[in-house]
Amino acid sequence: MHTEHLRNVQISWVAFGWFVGLAVAATVLLLLAGAGFSNWGGLAEAIALAIAVALGWFVGGFIVGFKAAAAPVLHGAAMALFTFVAWFALNLVFGGMTTGISAWEYFGGQSLAAALLVQVLAAIAGCWLGYRYTPVRVE
Repeated sequence: MHTEHLRNVQISWVAFGWFVGLAVAATVLLLLAGAGFSNWGGLAEAIALAIAVALGWFVGGFIVGFKAAAAPVLHGAAMALFTFVAWFALNLVFGGMTTGISAWEYFGGQSLAAALLVQVLAAIAGCWLGYRYTPVRVE
């Protein structure tokens, strides 16, 4: 690919794709909870969450890849890394207000790495597919 340069990454599309991914994932999880699938517990809930996140970030990545038409791998990776920026900002603003501890203490290293891996792979796959279907590309 000729477009994988940092100058082709548009932060506005990265943020938009992240918000779309979050909205789709939240909608899927809300539909599952409304259908009564939230009482599974344990591994089944973790798998449902991973599928919802993967679907959300894939859809967000597809939109970004289609609209940005450049650097699909960098856009997808940036979408997943934007999660850390948003999480850090939310912890600065709202961290510890209700429970007295920050959200950083809830997740272990393995679950955080797995969540980031799911987001990276889904966003890159979506961006790549959207990039392949766009009518006009930056070469």
